[in-house]
Amino acid sequence: MRVPPMPDRDDDARAAADERLREARDRQRGLAERAEAAAGTSDEERAAAALEQVRHEVAAREAWVVWTERGL
Repeated sequence: MRVPPMPDRDDDARAAADERLREARDRQRGLAERAEAAAGTSDEERAAAALEQVRHEVAAREAWVVWTERGL
């Protein structure tokens, strides 16, 4: 008995995952700049919280890319 072949990767899903990761990384860069500029101001805490949130999003998007690569 042969093992059935793995299904082909869904190139559309991979492209979407890559694009969303790129967008999240772009937001992360912008928020990192904002957080750096806000250091020592009343906006520091808000900027740090926004940066932390987008860091979690980037991590999730990275996991999604891996997921699409493995065809899970």
